[in-house]
Amino acid sequence: MKVKIARIKKGLTQTEMRKKLKEEYSVGMSPNKIVAIEKGDYTRLRYCEMIAISKALETPVQELFF
Repeated sequence: MKVKIARIKKGLTQTEMRKKLKEEYSVGMSPNKIVAIEKGDYTRLRYCEMIAISKALETPVQELFF
């Protein structure tokens, strides 16, 4: 849920965040994966994806995922 709140505070839609991750950080994610992450399901989340999301949302990894 922290990821969703941070995304909304940044003024990004899920689609815009996916595009930003792909273009700026070379990290591709499906819409379903974004939804799962925003619901707190990190079982398939890789460390590099955590870092990319953190940078895209300008929020520390610890604050988003721990």
